[in-house]
Amino acid sequence: MRLPAIAGAAFAAVALTAASAAAADVTEHVTRTVKLEPGGTLRLKSFSGRVTITASDRNDVAIDAVRRGTRERLERIKLDVHTEGPKLVVVEANHRELSWYEFMGRNNVVETDFDIKVPRVTSLDISVFSAQVTIEGVSGSHKVHSFSSSLRMDDVEGPIQVHSFSGSVDIRERSWQPSQTIDVKTFSGNVEVRVPESAQASVTFNTFSGRLNSEMPLTLTSGNGRALRAQLGSGSGGSGELKFKTFSGNVRIDR
Repeated sequence: MRLPAIAGAAFAAVALTAASAAAADVTEHVTRTVKLEPGGTLRLKSFSGRVTITASDRNDVAIDAVRRGTRERLERIKLDVHTEGPKLVVVEANHRELSWYEFMGRNNVVETDFDIKVPRVTSLDISVFSAQVTIEGVSGSHKVHSFSSSLRMDDVEGPIQVHSFSGSVDIRERSWQPSQTIDVKTFSGNVEVRVPESAQASVTFNTFSGRLNSEMPLTLTSGNGRALRAQLGSGSGGSGELKFKTFSGNVRIDR
């Protein structure tokens, strides 16, 4: 009577091992190349994973993605890359056709690391959750929406708009153009912005408990520590804008 029990236990152990192997995370490597006209836009949505976007002398967008998840999840949740006309490339890391109820009831996230090369003149529209984002050398009009994510923009040009819940924001502008704007809203992340010494801009700062520090001279025009307006450089307020709004994050302006 004991042999069937032992055989049954052995079969159950084998079945459990097979189920565990099927549920284990696997890695999928995806590469795509998509034509993009100069001055076009890359729109990216990602949930969990690193994002690196680098300017190049290419006339297309080269996407190198590493996806991690269970095999069933990788088959069900797709990396969607498509164009909407000659000047817009759309990348969605977690594309699925599910109702909101189904989405909330299942694990529907594939962690994805992106290395993307774009033409030097490309506008960026980035939405990420729990991701480390690095952008290097890209000129254009840039918008970044993030939650629990760090952002570093190095050697970039053009107007920038960042909305972040938490995570540091580090922006380094290569040059300062007339009517240049940087607009950063964050809840708890610290913000550091580096602009050329020749930059001239009005500065607006609103916070609940954060602080504003500047390596460059500021002339206070109104307000106090929590809500103030100041002038960076000697030009008029129309020469550019630096706008910061935080709850508890600190802001630093560097040269």
